[in-house]
Amino acid sequence: MTEQTVNFHPVLPLRDIVVFPHMIVPLFVGREKSVRALEQVMQDDAQILLSSQIDPGID
Repeated sequence: MTEQTVNFHPVLPLRDIVVFPHMIVPLFVGREKSVRALEQVMQDDAQILLSSQIDPGID
């Protein structure tokens, strides 16, 4: 039987921007939860999932 590994990645919802692979764009992060997620992945040298938020007016 093949052993499977499950990886969890934090999600960073983006407002008013779509980021494609290999793009270099400035990201302005203001939500405390998002700041903590970014700090954690930078500390762990890990990955984060960027996702475009459908309604940028919803927090």
